Amino acid sequence: MDLDIVMPAYNEEHRIGRTLAAYRDVIADPDVGFWVALDDPEDATPDVVEAHRAEDPRVRPLRYPKLGKGGVIIETLWHCRAEHVAVVDADGATPPAELLRLAAAARAADGAIASRRHPAAVLPARRTLLRRGMSAGFSVGVRRLFGLPYLDTQCGAKVLSRRLVSAVLPRLSATDFLFDVDLLATAQEQGFRLIEVPTIWIDKEGSNVRGGDAARMAASALRLYRRRRAGRRGG
Repeated sequence: MDLDIVMPAYNEEHRIGRTLAAYRDVIADPDVGFWVALDDPEDATPDVVEAHRAEDPRVRPLRYPKLGKGGVIIETLWHCRAEHVAVVDADGATPPAELLRLAAAARAADGAIASRRHPAAVLPARRTLLRRGMSAGFSVGVRRLFGLPYLDTQCGAKVLSRRLVSAVLPRLSATDFLFDVDLLATAQEQGFRLIEVPTIWIDKEGSNVRGGDAARMAASALRLYRRRRAGRRGG
């Protein structure tokens, strides 16, 4: 399997070790690379990742100054050379078997994105009312604002073809959590077809959302919309 898996990580010392262990165990193929995009962590995350790298050369940590989740994903995608590239959260919310299923589906199109909002999705751990409300509101808002057909733009698990990545990467500008929206909107503009696949997604402790995040998410979405519109006008 020719696949590079990118895991963005900030302060994940208590979770990324378990995630890497699970992925390394389930995905034993030597052609699979695990790229850990370190967003200038302030805890022991780099040490945990380095311990895995010492055991398995497929683990490849890259440390950056503070760029944001989208920023470190973009920078790491430039390093990937596999025929398919996956992005998955470091907390282990997407089990490795689900990512493999997503990778299989991606071969039928230009890529595949996991969906927690699909009717067939399975979410064993119920999220808080605040997180469910923010997720639903954000999903509806970005679908209307950017003209996207996807039920879930923000699920961290995505598998993309090398052709799609090469085409959209120079056009991406969002370095925060709007990276996913920017990616999907750019891919759509370029005529790529992505399949939305229902997933098993296990909410993890530590993924905290605060009430004020809703306003920041909305403001970031509007900035991205204006930036993209200005870019289209500029040719």
